[in-house]
Amino acid sequence: MSETARILLAEDDRALRQSIAAALRGGSFTVEAVSDGVQAAQRLREEPYDVVLLDIGLPFVDGWEILQQIEGRRQPSVIVISARGEERDKVRALDLGADDYLTKPFGADELLARLRAVLRRVRSTGDAGVARAGEVVVDLTNRSVTRAGAEVRLSPTEWVLLAELASHPGMTRDHRTLLGRVWGPAYIGDRNYLRTFIQRLRRKLEDDPANPGVIVTVGHQGYRFGSSPLARDR
Repeated sequence: MSETARILLAEDDRALRQSIAAALRGGSFTVEAVSDGVQAAQRLREEPYDVVLLDIGLPFVDGWEILQQIEGRRQPSVIVISARGEERDKVRALDLGADDYLTKPFGADELLARLRAVLRRVRSTGDAGVARAGEVVVDLTNRSVTRAGAEVRLSPTEWVLLAELASHPGMTRDHRTLLGRVWGPAYIGDRNYLRTFIQRLRRKLEDDPANPGVIVTVGHQGYRFGSSPLARDR
């Protein structure tokens, strides 16, 4: 994988910011670093980035507000870097649109591995074809989604999860398979990631997220896209 991605690093701790930036540049990434939320929001308005490394505890404008500003865009992906390791903070960050959550302290190798995993998801092409479930149309070739003819904007990870399901319409994809395919082998036991992203997709795709017909829960096994294996066109 070519590592020419542009990274925005938003971290208020100067020493940690310099250390992370050095590790990213050592990994051949292009990095711009800012120290507060106002700068981060401004850079996001002015420049395209592939990934944002976002500290939650930023001054002036915190990371939660930045996440809300980013939510719904196709890019950039977001990895939260935070000293807050509580499960509720991780779930909140994922629910607001983060693609991953890394608890401080962490090593450079782990950071680079998480970053590369996110970029693999962003750059995944998926299978060709079109899948349909009700009024939802997933164009796997052009990486687009419509609902009743209107475009649905997804985050990169939301897209990869939906594409993984839509590539096998009417077939149950078990939890471990989805976690491994979308997030990687290290995540196959972390169902919170999967549940959170399924809920996010349902809010965007379902008429009634509490009674889903596009992304269907199959017992305790996993999820499927639609109901019929014939729902896909080639």
